[in-house]
Parts: sequence; C-alpha cells; structure tokens
Amino acid sequence: MKRILFAILLCSSTSVFAQFFQGWGIMAGGTLGRQYWFYDEPIGKQKQKYLLRWNGEIFAEFGNHPTFRWVTELQYNAKGTKHEDAVNGTTKYLNHYAAWNNYLMIRKELFAIIPYAKIGPRLEYVVSTPQAFNKFHFTASAGAGIEFVAYGPVKFITEAHWVPDLTRSYTEGIPEIKQHAWELRVGLKFAFQGGKEACPPVLK
Repeated sequence: MKRILFAILLCSSTSVFAQFFQGWGIMAGGTLGRQYWFYDEPIGKQKQKYLLRWNGEIFAEFGNHPTFRWVTELQYNAKGTKHEDAVNGTTKYLNHYAAWNNYLMIRKELFAIIPYAKIGPRLEYVVSTPQAFNKFHFTASAGAGIEFVAYGPVKFITEAHWVPDLTRSYTEGIPEIKQHAWELRVGLKFAFQGGKEACPPVLK
C-alpha cells in the first residue's frame, strides 16, 4: 500500500512539474554591436561603427499557459564597436559579458511553427573590457523567434534580439558610453517528457 501511495504521489508531482517546466535549450549566434559616446557640448553624441562578434546561451522555459511563458537564460556575450579617427585609423573595442536574462514570452501555436516574441531585462557582468566599463549594469531585450514543431522532444529554434543599454556602460569619465547590439541566434529546445512516461511502475 505504501508503495502504491508513493508511486501515486511521485507521479502526481512529476505531472505538475511537467506542466510547469516546458523544457530547456541551448543557442549560439552572432552579436552585432556598436557604442554611443557622449561628450560635453558642442560635440554631443557620437555613433561608433558596428562590430560583429558572438554569443552563447542556455535557457529554461516555464509555464503551462498556451500564450504566455517565462524564459530564464544564462548567456556569455562578446560585443563591442569600431572607432575610426584620422590619426589612429580604426580601433576595435571588444567587451566580454556574463548575463542573466529573463523574458516574458508571448507565443502563438500554429500548425507547423510557433512564432513568439520575448521582452525583458538583462543583468550583465563584465568579464573583461579594454574600456574600464562598470562591472554590473542593466540592459533591455526585445526579440522575436520561431520554434519549429517536431514530433519528438528536440525542436529547432531561431530568434533575433535588440539589446540596448538601460544604464550606461561607462560613467567614470568622458566620453560616457552606452552600448547597443543586435543578436541573431539558432539552437535546439529539448521539451520535457511528462505524462504516462514519467510515472514509475507500481510494484506489487
């Protein structure tokens, strides 16, 4: 009897978790970034040139609502800019970040694809920088993507994000700096396998 009750309890808790935890995944892609440098007047704001680098992520998706989900993500990101002047030519600045990202996902299930949008904040930590950037700062993220419907637990996803600084990356001198970036990612989502397969056999 105890084994039966234990099996029922385990199956029920696993089923509840399966309904809440929708899966996890990995992604990687390119980061196209540039910086805005803020000087005192009369110079004002200067736009720097775009620099293409890379990003990598691992994420988890939660919630059982068909339209709204929560996605939390750990990311490593390399983004920077190119600065051009008449004396030194082109100088590349590259900064490396570890980030914790959280999104509200809004999705629509169709026959063969699931288009979705993501919006939310990111907390970024500067791993290395040639520009003496502030170690912690916040960015915003707005993105859109497509999840391709598959019969098995593995699904292909692709998405793009716009990532502007909410707080300036550098504030200790002139110029003050804000950084914006575009991210294009591809990856795989591994759906959680719940239901009957998650229930252990009852031992008699």
